[in-house]
Amino acid sequence: MNFFEAQEQARKASRKLVLWFSLCVLAVILLVYLVLVGSTIAAASPTSTEHSIQPAPGWWQMELFIGTVFIVGGVILIGSLSKLARLSGGGAVIASDLGGRRVDPSTNDPVERRLINVVEEMAIASGIAAPEVWVMDHESAINAFAAGTDPSNAVIGVTRGTLEQLTRAELQGVIAHEYSHILNGDMKLNMRLTGWIFGLVMVAMIGRLLLQSYRFMRGSRDSKGGGLILAIVLLGVAVWIIGSIGVLFARILQAAISRQREFLADAAAVQFTRHPDGISGALKKIGGFSDHGKIEAAKATEARHMFFASSSLSSMLATHPPIEERIRAIEPKWKGEMLKGGSDPVRCEDLQGALGFSGSSNSPPPIPREFIAAGKLHASGVPGPYSPANNPNNESSATPPPIEPDAATNGQATLFGLLIPAEQQEQGRRILNGLGHSSALIELAIRRSNEKSALASRDKLAQIDASLPQLRQMTPDQGRLAITTIEQLIAADGQIDLFEFMLQQVCKRHIEVGIGLRNPPSIRFKHISQIEIGLANLLTIFSACTNDADALKPALEEYALHTSRELPIVEMDFGRAAQDLELMDASTPIVKKQILRLCWLTANQDGEINENEAELLRAVAESLGCALPRSGQAFADLQA
Repeated sequence: MNFFEAQEQARKASRKLVLWFSLCVLAVILLVYLVLVGSTIAAASPTSTEHSIQPAPGWWQMELFIGTVFIVGGVILIGSLSKLARLSGGGAVIASDLGGRRVDPSTNDPVERRLINVVEEMAIASGIAAPEVWVMDHESAINAFAAGTDPSNAVIGVTRGTLEQLTRAELQGVIAHEYSHILNGDMKLNMRLTGWIFGLVMVAMIGRLLLQSYRFMRGSRDSKGGGLILAIVLLGVAVWIIGSIGVLFARILQAAISRQREFLADAAAVQFTRHPDGISGALKKIGGFSDHGKIEAAKATEARHMFFASSSLSSMLATHPPIEERIRAIEPKWKGEMLKGGSDPVRCEDLQGALGFSGSSNSPPPIPREFIAAGKLHASGVPGPYSPANNPNNESSATPPPIEPDAATNGQATLFGLLIPAEQQEQGRRILNGLGHSSALIELAIRRSNEKSALASRDKLAQIDASLPQLRQMTPDQGRLAITTIEQLIAADGQIDLFEFMLQQVCKRHIEVGIGLRNPPSIRFKHISQIEIGLANLLTIFSACTNDADALKPALEEYALHTSRELPIVEMDFGRAAQDLELMDASTPIVKKQILRLCWLTANQDGEINENEAELLRAVAESLGCALPRSGQAFADLQA
């Protein structure tokens, strides 16, 4: 599966969305115009004077048509733009609207701890920074969603039923499916679709308001007032019916755009987890569960195309392929049996760091084994939170645990600790103190420096990615200070290498976009030659790290082959590289793939990509707002 091509398909689908939305708006405008012009014809009758007969108005009335276009089109456009502006706040807006609750990354709740670990594991497998995690506590069905306008402000939400009815492997399959939607560009497309659909729904809402206004006019008894009320009621009915047709168009649009992307996400989930039974088991449980994937939240309808499974029991205008088809695509020999819901017990190791890949950025203290052995369980079959009151050894006199720092402080301490070498801790302490950081954060950062200073580059990038959900909880002022701190810590030793520079750019982008200091860039560059000066600088910096004088040769040859131009030779300039990367971030997915391929060709001059070079390529990808999964397929995509 070529993830860059999937992203380009999503971008093209976004263009189709604009076209279809325009046609839907035009259809609604024409229907409203026909109702209004029909009303004027019915209300009018030919009148005569002594010298002439005044004919009844015809079906073409220029002023009425122009007025309808401006009013109806304006209502739809304003509704859509206002919704899109609100959604620019990221996936947390959708999660909150659906009644979700943000999960603290350092939670000690067993099932939530397991969820956080699975999310971190899939972040590492997919090459995407870990998103925020939300739980819809009041939803018993099995379902999940991914939402956001960029990986830096993405969230993954799951229902309480998902936590209580799925095994760990099945939960991993569901989360991997949602990561695929982030990686493939579906998430951004879905957010746009939600905004445009809201504009079409606005017409029906206005019709409903006109009908509801009847209650406040019933006091008028004179014939003139009665006629006005009747006219308003009839207009309300007509606008509501037309608006409902607009809603129908919107639902068709939802279904047409989203159905085709689900099979792709299922396949990617198998690729990430290497365990097809996980996602197929989750689908079988949804098929066998009485509520299926039904979401009860009031705003679920407008977000139904975002869910893992259809949120409606109706098959009409379904936004997802039938469950049976999705299962057979994964298990061709499936015989049609569904499964009953039920989670496996949470293991003690589930409550520690992210399993199978690396430790959590802030692993909470595990629940004692003797407490688990004592059988202190919730009804769901998982161990309950530990406290002195229910300690099986009755250690009631134990000293209360220290107050844990908040998520934002934890995230900053992890990030700063990764950037402070063990031998430069005093210098790091002075920098943090000089910038006004609290003593608690400084001491925690130094502790993290001791814990993580020996980590390899691969693990440092993974740790930074895992800390991002906590960093997104910073205030704007904290975010700006954190960016300044990162710059000073990296520059503290008087020199900067490419990996440190890329880490700085990755952190800066994720923080700025993640907490809303700036929006993700719009597409500006559709051909690689449009950013060739910045590309030449990046490749020059890249080749300098290989210690190979001929490292640039393959990249220069390929650039000339595909553009019929020679890539300019420039002096290495770290000072302008940040600006160059920001420009490249505004490129199409295919151009970003070409940039990464040229970087790969430069690093692969000796015939192999070592671990540090692989992580450097991933850092470049993250700074461009895309990702390179840690499967071998990612580099195979770059070789194509």
